[in-house]
Amino acid sequence: MKEANKGLETVQRTLNLLSLFTVDKPEWGITELAEELGLHKSVVHRMLYTLHSNSFVNQNVVTKKYRLGVKLLELGMVVNESMDLRTEARPFMEKLFKETGETVLLAIVDGLTGICIEKIESSEGLKCTSRVGKRVPLNAGYTKLLLAHMPQESTDLVINSGLIQFTKQTPTDPNILKKQIEEIRQIGYSLTYGEMDEGSVGVSVPLRDYTNTVIGTLAIVGPQFRIEPKLNQYITLCCETGDQVSRRLGWLGV
Repeated sequence: MKEANKGLETVQRTLNLLSLFTVDKPEWGITELAEELGLHKSVVHRMLYTLHSNSFVNQNVVTKKYRLGVKLLELGMVVNESMDLRTEARPFMEKLFKETGETVLLAIVDGLTGICIEKIESSEGLKCTSRVGKRVPLNAGYTKLLLAHMPQESTDLVINSGLIQFTKQTPTDPNILKKQIEEIRQIGYSLTYGEMDEGSVGVSVPLRDYTNTVIGTLAIVGPQFRIEPKLNQYITLCCETGDQVSRRLGWLGV
């Protein structure tokens, strides 16, 4: 039992050590680590020796300090590949649905269009025409946020390939759409009025992965008369929920 407890203690110490490496402080010296962890330098040295031998840390040949190694990058890629956006987002979508009572949508970019990959539909009033598996244009409605965060070359292709009109509110003028895209980038979310469905309002927020890349959008959509009185509250809820999902995907909030 004592040996088992000692082994667990060693594992915990190692995890504590690795957790000290951050974006703000990527390099640590042995003395710094020992002081921060409250351990003797010889103990920290043994831990680092083992980690270095297995490529979990590397040593800077100039400063002699340590930083995280390629093995952790490999493991991070495994985690990234195994993460399913729908699976990670679904619990947060359910929570947002309970808080708002409005339709909650999850979409990604596929080529030069968006595609809805998950949906929780409100039973109240206005029905959202977007359904799971349906391709949706990027110039209108809740997926416009995705257009704002695509590589500029792809954004230009969408804008210059002909903009389909669905309602009187659908932006079909490239110059107007460009201004809307710039506004989305500046404020961090998208707010649309009746661009896909007459009388609807959509609030969309970005979902980011560990590289800070926008890989999807989370949105609520509902009738204007019901959403507008609580618009500021819903924007806050959507932004908070989007950040929570993003953190599940490895986003560091920077």
